[in-house]
Amino acid sequence: MAKYKAKVSKERHVNTHAEMWHASYVMLEKAKKDPEGSYYQLMASLIFTAFTLEAFLNHIGQSIFKCWNDLEQLSPSRKLNLIAEKLEIEKDDGKRPFQTVSKLFKFRNDVAHGKTVYLKSAKQITVVDYKFNQHMQEVLQTPWENYCNLKNAERTREDVEKICRIIHKTSSITDDVLFSFGLQVDSATLLPED
Repeated sequence: MAKYKAKVSKERHVNTHAEMWHASYVMLEKAKKDPEGSYYQLMASLIFTAFTLEAFLNHIGQSIFKCWNDLEQLSPSRKLNLIAEKLEIEKDDGKRPFQTVSKLFKFRNDVAHGKTVYLKSAKQITVVDYKFNQHMQEVLQTPWENYCNLKNAERTREDVEKICRIIHKTSSITDDVLFSFGLQVDSATLLPED
C-alpha cells in the first residue's frame, strides 16, 4: 500500500452563544419529554440559557466596542446595560423580556458560587389525613432550587431569545446569523514525494 504525506489545514469559527443555546434547548426538550425526574435537566437548561446570554453579550460587545477586553470583566447585567445604552435600546427592567435577566443571573450566580446552607422551617398546619403525608414529604428548598422548574426554563428561553433578537437587529451586524453554530473549513494538499 502506497503512503503519501499531506498537509491538512482546518479553521473553525465557533459562536459559543449558539452552542450554549442549543445545549439549553436539548436539556429543556429532555425535561419536557420525561417530566418525572427532570429537575437536573431543567437546572442545566437554565444555566445554559444564562451562559447563552452572557456569551451573546460578549459576541456583540467585541463587535461594537474596541475596548471590549477591558469591559469583559463586568457582570452580565452591566454588560447588557452598556450594550443597550450604546445601541440606544429602550430597556425596562420591570417588564419582560428584560425583567427576567436579574432573576436568571441571580440563579446562575447562586449555583456558580454555591455555598452550603442550613434551611429551617416551622409553621402550624391544619391536618387533613390524606394530605399530612404529602406535607411531611415536602423538601425545604433554597431559592435557586425553587427556580428550577419548567415554567422558568421556558420563560427564560423566550425572554433571552427576544433580548438577543432585539440586540442583534439593532446592532446591524450582518455577517452572522443569530444562533448559527459557525463554520469549519478543511483543506488538504498532497505533498510531493521526497
